[in-house]
Amino acid sequence: MSFYEDEESIVDIGCDHGLLGLSFINNPLIQSIHLVDQSGDVINDLNKKAKDAYITRKLLLKIQKKNGQELVLGTEKKCIFITGMGGKEIMDILVHLASQLSSIDRVIISPHRNILELREYLFHSEFGLIDEVCIKENGQFYQILCLQKSFVLPNIPIYGEKLWHDQVGKEYLNHLIRALKCHQDATTRAYLDYLVQLSC
Repeated sequence: MSFYEDEESIVDIGCDHGLLGLSFINNPLIQSIHLVDQSGDVINDLNKKAKDAYITRKLLLKIQKKNGQELVLGTEKKCIFITGMGGKEIMDILVHLASQLSSIDRVIISPHRNILELREYLFHSEFGLIDEVCIKENGQFYQILCLQKSFVLPNIPIYGEKLWHDQVGKEYLNHLIRALKCHQDATTRAYLDYLVQLSC
């Protein structure tokens, strides 16, 4: 999955150490990078990193102490990353940002919990799915979804459709089946039934 094409702006919400956003510093297609986090300590560290960074071209680097539910976006074409947080937080941020996004902006999300709740919101939202993938890092599985406001793109499937087909996806499928067997609520049981059918 390609995370960006020729966006003029990168926005990293809940950026923490800033490595994701700062990885675009020397990409000539990127004209601005906006790092956002609600932690004052994180922002102080990022400001120090920015002073020490070796930037070889003209680039607007904006570092802002703010949570995603308060953020005001610019009007330029952008790719927005919202990763490393729970599905409920991501959903709140997307609800806030939706009216500020255009049909050329893309949003990359990676929820760490409350994934079904987030995906159900997305299924009924104005966002369409560009792509989704599962990755494994340090023994943990992460869903990554690339979204865009669109009524042409397919809806975001509640259970995921493209996640399960490669080797990592199959590992993730088996991991979830084992992890969800102890849950008895109807929503989780329906998800488990879906996963079991996929594994057959």
